[in-house]
Amino acid sequence: MCDSPPPVHQMVKTLEKKGLVLRHPGKSRSLQILVPEDRIPPWNRRTSAKSPERLGNPPRDAAAPPANLYVVSVFLTGGPIGEKIAGKVVRRDFEIRGEQTLEQLYRAIFVAFDRSDEHLYEFQFGKRPFDPKGPNYGIPDPQVDKKGSGDVRTTSMDDLELKPNRIFGYLFDFGDEWFHQVQVERIERAIPTVTYPRVIKRVGQSPPQYAEE
Repeated sequence: MCDSPPPVHQMVKTLEKKGLVLRHPGKSRSLQILVPEDRIPPWNRRTSAKSPERLGNPPRDAAAPPANLYVVSVFLTGGPIGEKIAGKVVRRDFEIRGEQTLEQLYRAIFVAFDRSDEHLYEFQFGKRPFDPKGPNYGIPDPQVDKKGSGDVRTTSMDDLELKPNRIFGYLFDFGDEWFHQVQVERIERAIPTVTYPRVIKRVGQSPPQYAEE
């Protein structure tokens, strides 16, 4: 194609991000085209032979549409933070698919902030980032009928109708009260070959979960 390596590499990365190709970094000649053959335009006016019909396969047009991908930043804003970390930015950026739940986001945050003991938690979507009056989502207590509460296990990211720049709160451990601010950075299309949720950026050291650690 008479092009230099850097532009070609950028083109391949762009195609991979759009879910059109699959590559294995560090392995030569590992580029795999994910576009169905019958959707590739003929090259240089040559028509390609019609691929044989595969019995039992669904029609090409029956493929599921690409899933939404939410890129969110989670900032630690309060809690029993030690002197070494006080005043410093502690942030983790995540990618999570639209059909994945708030519980899956919680577990990704739990690991990314180096937590070891699980506690009750809640995502708060009120008029401000931390608004316990809701609506909020956690693990419902069957003995308490809390109006406006939802279940993180059954609430997907798509269910929340999020938009870029939307900010909401995440409270972990109702005793020590670790407060986090979650911001939706952007909404893209998920790559079919990538496993989500995943951490894409870490800023700052995680404080110990307990002061005595």
